[in-house]
Amino acid sequence: MQTIWGDAERFKRQYFTKYNKNPNSKDWRDWPYFAGDGAMESADGYFRILGRIDDVINVAGHRLGTKEIESACLTVPEVAEAAVVPVVDEVKGRVPEVYVALKPGVRPSKEIENKVTHAIETEIGKIARPSAVRIVPDMPKTRSGKIMRRVLASISNTMDVGDITTLANPDVVEQIRLQVQGAGKVRTKAAPSDIKDFGAKSE
Repeated sequence: MQTIWGDAERFKRQYFTKYNKNPNSKDWRDWPYFAGDGAMESADGYFRILGRIDDVINVAGHRLGTKEIESACLTVPEVAEAAVVPVVDEVKGRVPEVYVALKPGVRPSKEIENKVTHAIETEIGKIARPSAVRIVPDMPKTRSGKIMRRVLASISNTMDVGDITTLANPDVVEQIRLQVQGAGKVRTKAAPSDIKDFGAKSE
């Protein structure tokens, strides 16, 4: 594997230090690689990738992987893309909020929102029921096509979205903000660290 340009220590810390038991060892077997993805081994020996372990929402003590919720959303035929972000909730601590972009030619409707919610409840359970399903014209993405969940989490929690000039489609951020927060200037709030850092490691 290649290192991170100009920061070999960060490369070691990010991918190898977590499970290393002897930092002075020169034996490669003492340096297991930490991919950052969760997986489980089934009885027949196959591994199932569960998604990023740092993209987890703690809902009333239940740790829900965002990738599982997004996968449930994608079982709805009209949905092309899905992104799930945490929102602060006074009772449950955090609740998932869902953003979906529809396939070409499909018009947004309450029926599709209900289908997405039903799919999540069926695939995962009522504990994963989203606080809202937002049908958006497009997802904020990098030029390589990666969805910037950090930006969506900032909008849902009325936080500063930060620098969006590097996005492939920065104009869509304001469209989504208006859809979620309404017209006019909304006072931004300080964010809890888990929401502030949400999605940052997978960007």
